[in-house]
Amino acid sequence: MSAVQAGGGKGSGQRPPGTAGGRPPTGTKPAPPGTRPAPTRAKPGAPGRAPARRPPATKTGSGGAGGGGGRGPKQPGGYRPGAARPPGRFSASTLAFAAVAVVVVLVVVFVVVKVTSNNTPSASVNGKTISAPVDTVAPLALVNKVESVPNSVANAVGIPSTSVVNPPTVKKGEPALTIDGKPGAVFIGGEFCPFCAAERWSIIMAFSKFGTFSNLKETTSSPWDTDPSTPTFSFYGATYQSNYITFDTSEHATNDKDGVGTSSALQPLTKQEANLWQTYDNDAGFPFLDIGNKALVTSPSYVPTVLAGLDQDDVASKLTNPKDPVTQSIVGTANYLTAAICATTGQKPASVCSVPAIGKAAKAMGLS
Repeated sequence: MSAVQAGGGKGSGQRPPGTAGGRPPTGTKPAPPGTRPAPTRAKPGAPGRAPARRPPATKTGSGGAGGGGGRGPKQPGGYRPGAARPPGRFSASTLAFAAVAVVVVLVVVFVVVKVTSNNTPSASVNGKTISAPVDTVAPLALVNKVESVPNSVANAVGIPSTSVVNPPTVKKGEPALTIDGKPGAVFIGGEFCPFCAAERWSIIMAFSKFGTFSNLKETTSSPWDTDPSTPTFSFYGATYQSNYITFDTSEHATNDKDGVGTSSALQPLTKQEANLWQTYDNDAGFPFLDIGNKALVTSPSYVPTVLAGLDQDDVASKLTNPKDPVTQSIVGTANYLTAAICATTGQKPASVCSVPAIGKAAKAMGLS
């Protein structure tokens, strides 16, 4: 697999308001090299930072009511000279029986249609039908592989080159973020977003060292967006328990339903989440991760392309090989995130925060 350089911005994942696929409005010119573009453009130095996209308002559908079969050709009425004599009228009991039979037939047809139809939204791309992703409960064995990567692998990966992993942005002098009386962290993402998809692997790996996730889902990013169908998890409906830190997550937008740009609003933000997003990223896009107001992820930490063509089991099976590009990207990012969490918890627990790779990451970010 060819190396993917960080900073090679790829387009979508975080779409600007009113545009599909993360493309800026028509007529927008790219910023000159070395200059900071407007918030809807890719940020320099970030691996694949896409233009932002605010999730659209929840769509009000028609309910999907299906029409029944149309009527046949209208039958001629009356009696014409030379035609056969019209039949006598049916009795009332015969008409009642016929009406019941018609109802039974319609019910059977409706049931057959419901059973045989595919309720998963889909769309055609280059003549190939692609279905929208569906969240399913992540197998415990899969989650365990992500959460139990040995310290020996973390130490071997250490802190990769910035061409592989982009470290979080460190904030100095900000008020400490607390949630429910403990140090806090906030994640805001969208299920359609390929950059969020890549980031969640490292987020789960890092935060699981301090607590326990429950009811994680497995899914993919949008199959129509850039880095299509990046394997990932979803925090929608999941919970997290920790004695050290409170972790609030919001999957703010759904996955795409039937083409790029067809996601809708999913989880509303709390007032605190909205304020943090506005303060530290100007509502600019996904992913957004704030760890204690000390470290911020506002650009993808690594390029999702490294996960192309893999499913969740494929990715998890690579996480014990520190030389694999997948492991270097995911574990290298997790080392930085773990160091940032340790900086908010007072370096607790020591069994996590004293790992050499975590100390190196903290030093590289100026947190120690």
